Amino acid sequence: MSVTVCIGTSNTLGYPQGGHLWVFLNWALGFRAAGAERVIWLDVADLDDPPAGRRERIALLRSRLAPYGLSDAVALVTPDGKALPDDDAGCLGPDAAAAADFLFDLRWNLPGALVRRFRRSAFLDIDPGILQIAIERGRMRLAPHDVYFTIGEGVGAPGWAYPTLGQTWIHVPPCVSTQHWPAQPPPSDGAYTTVSHWEMKEWMIDADGTAYKNDKQAAFRAFLELPRSVSARLELAIHLAGDRAEQAIVEAHGWQVREAHDVAASPQDFQRYVQRSRGEFGCAKPAFVRMRTSWISDRTVCYLASGRPVVIQDTGPSRYLDGRAGVRRFRTLEQAIACVHDVEAAYAAHASAARALAEEHFDARAVASRVLDYVIG
Repeated sequence: MSVTVCIGTSNTLGYPQGGHLWVFLNWALGFRAAGAERVIWLDVADLDDPPAGRRERIALLRSRLAPYGLSDAVALVTPDGKALPDDDAGCLGPDAAAAADFLFDLRWNLPGALVRRFRRSAFLDIDPGILQIAIERGRMRLAPHDVYFTIGEGVGAPGWAYPTLGQTWIHVPPCVSTQHWPAQPPPSDGAYTTVSHWEMKEWMIDADGTAYKNDKQAAFRAFLELPRSVSARLELAIHLAGDRAEQAIVEAHGWQVREAHDVAASPQDFQRYVQRSRGEFGCAKPAFVRMRTSWISDRTVCYLASGRPVVIQDTGPSRYLDGRAGVRRFRTLEQAIACVHDVEAAYAAHASAARALAEEHFDARAVASRVLDYVIG
């Protein structure tokens, strides 16, 4: 397939942490596996960053993309979509990016003038509900695209009570390169883990004016007692920014705590951490749960591909997850306890089913092929 795909990434230059990079890497690898001749990695540079500092960040990003054949495919633009005013360490510019056949945009603030230069453009919403509300309330501004995708099965579905912005949102699941994420036998002493930010000072306001905190700290509060009720080890790889008091609170409930920036610094570090785990125990941001978005984490599909069962919070009906071995979903602490017990009682079967689920529904080659067929035929 003689197609060049440009992926609009978000803050990979400023925050090249492993789990964050995999959000975009899996799509890049998926498009390439689907037959794309070339994949371009597009990001926006911070002009307040001194040129020397930016060159260091470019070198780090390219080194982390090198194992996947993408180090020479990085394109950088200014916040208004133009070429950088100084040496960009050999990166591509807006002309090379816009020459692609197709922009697959995963960031909400690419300038409209740049988006319009592409032959075809598609936007992928990875924060369902949160994004639509922010745009409707004027906190974000999204340039027009030809096609609008979302990973939230609930967005625009019957019963959806939140904005659609007048667009038809086409559902595609998050994807994982099953080729680059092979199933691995679990270590004998592995824990159920997750990798996440923690306290983000993010708030949401419901239609009735009710405000609620929307971060993982708030999400996990109702489940902090879990380690005292299950025999499996539970570990959180979270970024606490040195907050020893918060770490002590979490550890006092029986959780092991690791620094996310240490265990998942690079894509390879993140992958090793996931594959050394016994499974995932994960909570969703409260907004995803309250709005019933049916959100699935891009991190969760990496666990599944690795043959790791997942115990995750229920965010709404899912055609992929409901009633399937390899995954258990919970709403209450009591359900979370039962889910962990259920997985542990038939661990080998759940581990095998987890990999099969990733291959059936989340394989990056298959998902990217569907996107390409829809957008460019």
